[in-house]
Amino acid sequence: MKFSNRSLSALATALILFVQPSVAQDHSIKLSQLNIPHVALEVNIDGDLDDAIWQQALNIPLNIVNDPWHNKPSPVSTTAKIVENGEFLYVAFIAQDPNPELIQGFLGDRDTRWGDDLVGFKLDTYNNRRLNYEFFVNPYGVQHDSIANEMTGNSDSAWDGIWESVGKITDTGYQVEIAIPYHILNFDDNNDIKTWAMELVRLYPRDTRLRISHIELDRDDACWICQIPEVTGFKDAKASKNIMLTPTLVANRSESRRFFTENSVENKTDWLSENDVDAGLDFRWGINANTLLNVTVNPDFSNVESDAGQLSVNKTFSLFYDEKRQFFVENSEYFSSNFNLVYTRNIANPEYGAKLTGTQGDHSYGAFMTNDTQTNIILPGNTGSRLVSLNETSESGAVKYRYDVNDDLSVGVISTLRQTESYHNVVSGIDSKYRLDDSNTFQAQILVADTKDSALYTNSGQEENVNDQAYIIQYEHDSEYWKIDAEHQNIGANFRADLGFMPRADYQKSKVLVNHFVYGEQDSAWQEMKFAGQWQVLHNEDGELLERSLSSNFTIDGPMLSLFDIVLVAADKVGYKRYELDFALPVDDSIDGNTKRFQENQAILYTSIQPSPQLTAELELTIGDKIDYINNRLGDVKVLYGNISYNVNKNLEFEFSHTYSDLNAENDDVVTENLTELRVSYQFNIHSYLKFNVVYTNIDYNLDNNPGFDSEAVISSRNNKLSTQLIYAYKINPQTVFYLGYSDSSYQDDNLHRLEQSQRTVYSKISYAWLP
Repeated sequence: MKFSNRSLSALATALILFVQPSVAQDHSIKLSQLNIPHVALEVNIDGDLDDAIWQQALNIPLNIVNDPWHNKPSPVSTTAKIVENGEFLYVAFIAQDPNPELIQGFLGDRDTRWGDDLVGFKLDTYNNRRLNYEFFVNPYGVQHDSIANEMTGNSDSAWDGIWESVGKITDTGYQVEIAIPYHILNFDDNNDIKTWAMELVRLYPRDTRLRISHIELDRDDACWICQIPEVTGFKDAKASKNIMLTPTLVANRSESRRFFTENSVENKTDWLSENDVDAGLDFRWGINANTLLNVTVNPDFSNVESDAGQLSVNKTFSLFYDEKRQFFVENSEYFSSNFNLVYTRNIANPEYGAKLTGTQGDHSYGAFMTNDTQTNIILPGNTGSRLVSLNETSESGAVKYRYDVNDDLSVGVISTLRQTESYHNVVSGIDSKYRLDDSNTFQAQILVADTKDSALYTNSGQEENVNDQAYIIQYEHDSEYWKIDAEHQNIGANFRADLGFMPRADYQKSKVLVNHFVYGEQDSAWQEMKFAGQWQVLHNEDGELLERSLSSNFTIDGPMLSLFDIVLVAADKVGYKRYELDFALPVDDSIDGNTKRFQENQAILYTSIQPSPQLTAELELTIGDKIDYINNRLGDVKVLYGNISYNVNKNLEFEFSHTYSDLNAENDDVVTENLTELRVSYQFNIHSYLKFNVVYTNIDYNLDNNPGFDSEAVISSRNNKLSTQLIYAYKINPQTVFYLGYSDSSYQDDNLHRLEQSQRTVYSKISYAWLP
C-alpha cells in the first residue's frame, strides 16, 4: 500500500474536517474543583512545616487506594497541604505510618529511588489531558520528576526541573515540603484565574505497593489523566522571562596504548596522552510561559556515567540506549509519535544546537536543529541492520506540530532531517489519536521518506536516490479486566528514518495482544493475576513470511512485593539471507528459497522479591531454541540473569548483576557470554555522592564449532573487557554540578595472557546555572 504526498494531504484534511468524534462517556467518578489559596508569604523549605503560610493552606486528605485495590479505604492516614504565593506552588505532605520502622527510604541520586515510599502530585498546567508534570519525593527529600505523555502512554523521567524539597522521618511517619517555581512550568501566561488539573498521590510499599490518592479512579477509563480533578487559582502566577545561562567547563586527560604480537612475543606501545579543556554555554529562555528556547554552543554531550552493559553477540538488529543528555531530554515529549522518529543518540558529537518548543491553546509545536561532527547511520533490513559511518559533518533536525481538535481527537504533523554534503534523509508524515470512548482508542501514522545515499556505503558504489512509505494503525481497549492491543504496520523496503530508531524495514507486521486481569481480595496473598496471549506475523513487502509467533503469559504478584512471570513462545523464523552469510554472493533480498526457516520454542521465567526494605532480588531464566545466525542453524540457548540490590544503610548501596548466556549447537558450545556489573554508591546527602562502577564482559567462541566465520579473518576465541569508573559528584540542582572522575578500560584476547589496561582518563566537569 503506497501513499503519495497528495494523498497524505487529502487524508489529513479528511481527518480534520469529516471525522466527527463521539463525546466520551461522562466519568461516573467526579470531584468538585479545589481552589488553591494565594498567600503573600514565603516558606523556608526545611521539612518542619512551621511557617505561617501553612496555617492558611488548603488541607486535602489522601484516603483512597486505587491500585491494586479498586477505590478502597487507605490503611494509613495522609494529608496534603497546598498554597501558592505567585512565585511558587507549595505542597506539603504529612504521611502517617503505624510502623515507622518499616518506612522504605534511602538517600540516592535524583530519579533513582522510585521503589521507596513516595509522596507527590501530578499537574496538568494546560488542563488539556495530554501531558502532565509528575513531582515525587521520598522520606529523605530525594527528588523524582517526569513528564507523562497521554498520547504515547510513556513517562519521561529524564526531564529534570529545578525545584526544592526536604523530607524528614518523624516518630509517626514522615513529612515532606515541596516548592515548585512557576518558571519551570509551561502554562497560559495571563492575569486570569487559571484552571489546571492535579492529583495528589502517596506510594506505600509494604507487602504490596499501594497507590493512595485523594480521588477515585475508574479502571474502565484508560485515561487516568483525564480523571484528574481541576484546581483553580494561580491568578498571580507569572512565568517571567525565565532566562538561564549555564556555562560549562570540562577538562580531561586521556592516555591510551595498544598491544601487538611480534615473533610470538607480546609487545605494547608507550602511553600516548592527550589533554583537553573545553568551554561551553547553554542558554535557556522562556520566551513566555508557553514557549521555550534552548540554545547550546560547544556542549559537553558526554555521559558522565557509563551506559548499562548489554550483550550483543548473535543479535541481528542495533541495540537501543536511553538518552541522558539534558539538551535533548528537555521537552523531548513534544517530538514523540507512533514510530520512534527522533532517537537523539544518533547525534554523537554536536558543536551547537537550538530547540524551540511550546503550547498555545490546542496547538503544540517543537523544532530543533543540531550539527554533528560524526555521522552514524543505521541501515535497516528485514533480517538485520548494520551501522555505517560517514566522515562528514551532518545537520540533524526535527519539526513536530499537534492540534487537539477536541478532547477525543488529536492530529499531528512531523518531519525529520539528516544531511551531509553527499547524503540526506527526509521523513514527513501525519499522525492521529482518536479516543472513541473511555476504554477504546485508535491511533494511526503515515510517513514518506526521501533518501540520497552516499556512494561511500552503497552496494553499487554510486549515489542512490530512493523513496518509500510507512504506516501504522493501532487499536487499544483498556478496561478493568481486559486490555487488548491490535496493530498493523507496513515499512517499505526503501523506507528509512535515520534520525529515529527504526532498525527494521521491508516488512509488514500484524499483532494482537490480549490481557485478562483477575484481582484478589485485600487480605489475600496475591493482589493481581494476569493471563495473556499474543499472535504476531511478519512478511516482507512481497508477502514472503519472515516470522510467525504465538506466546502465552501468566503473571501473579505475591507478598514481600514479589512477582512471578512465565512466558511460553513458539516462533517460526528465517535466518540470514545467503549474501549475508557469504559476502561474495550478489545481493538478493528475497526470502523464499534464499533463507532457511527455523522453529524456535522458548520458555522465559522471571521472579523478583523484596524480603526487606534494604534487599531486592530478581532472577530471569530463558531456555529453549535459538537461531545461530552466523552459522545458519538452530541451536539451544540458556540465558540466566540475576540482580541483587542491598542498602547497607541510608547512605551506602551495593548493586550486583550477572548475565550468563550460552548458545549450543550440534552438541557443542558455539559462544558463551558473561556480563558482570558491580555498582557501589555512597550518598553523603541529597546533593553529593561517590560512585564506583565495574563492568566486565567475557565472550568465548568455540572456533571449532563456528564454520560460518570467515576463514581468512583473524578471530579471537577469547574476548574479555573490563571497565571501571570512580565518580564524585556535587549537585546543587540538575544544571549546577561538579564532577571529578577516573575511568579506565582493559581487554584480553588470544594474544594476551591477562587483562591489559589500554585506556585511562581523569576528567572534571563544572557547570553553573545562572538566573539573571
